[in-house]
Amino acid sequence: MKLMTSRFILGTLMSMSAACAQADGQGPASPIPQVPELSGRIIIAGDSIAADYPLERAPQIGWGQVLDYYLPDDVEVLNLAVNGRSTKSYIDEGRWDALMDEVGAGDIVLISFGHNDSRDDAPERYAAPEGAYRENLIRFASDVQGAGGEPVFLSSAARRLWEGPAMVETHGLYRQNAFNAAIEAGVDYIDLAQLSLDYFETLGRVATKDDFLWLTAEEVAERLPAYVERYPDGIEDNTHFTETGACGVARIIAERLGNEFGLHGDTAISDEPADEAGRPADVLACAAVAWE
Repeated sequence: MKLMTSRFILGTLMSMSAACAQADGQGPASPIPQVPELSGRIIIAGDSIAADYPLERAPQIGWGQVLDYYLPDDVEVLNLAVNGRSTKSYIDEGRWDALMDEVGAGDIVLISFGHNDSRDDAPERYAAPEGAYRENLIRFASDVQGAGGEPVFLSSAARRLWEGPAMVETHGLYRQNAFNAAIEAGVDYIDLAQLSLDYFETLGRVATKDDFLWLTAEEVAERLPAYVERYPDGIEDNTHFTETGACGVARIIAERLGNEFGLHGDTAISDEPADEAGRPADVLACAAVAWE
């Protein structure tokens, strides 16, 4: 489930079937699904992990806010991710209908929920993973496809939860049902939960504090003075990203979009480490211009 899309699965199955048919003399190979004609626009539906933030909230930033750093210059990103939303509340508040008013033929719609769907203490957000959550995702896919768009499901990005030398995958049934919904709906899937976990693990337990929103009390006073009373002892947030974390996750997504849809930007991507933790140079460069 780590790096698999429904188009890849379908193409593989068709190729295998065709090969068997040829071997049995049953006929020519069936064509593998082709990359669709794209509009040059990406629309994002999601929660605070992807959302845009104003400069006064720095260093907190979402991956959707920096995704364009890794995309071709002629690709437009419309980020409609909103803090605190689940598939349920995004629908109930009319945000999904508003998003659909924007979707046109050839638009890619990135859909990533799960952090808030699991809030069973908040009935306005909660969507059971094998029930409303999966059903809502399938509805999203159907709506986007009906408008001529290309839906892509993403499992939620990893939280910074370490046990010994390894990070722990925390999204469980929500990750599994994002995958299940993608298969059922016949849409592309990026297993961001696992891919981002793998990336952060390479950086290490201590270094990843810089990728997530960890600030001392002094740093809160300097960078987020409006939040001093709320966080008198500092912030230890293992869910939301700083510039380097958001850029690392955006890089992962952009690489998969490049592989699946041919959206290769001009940014040079290299796996050569550029700092002591091992972050790539392009991630550091992205972080340096994240607020421009």
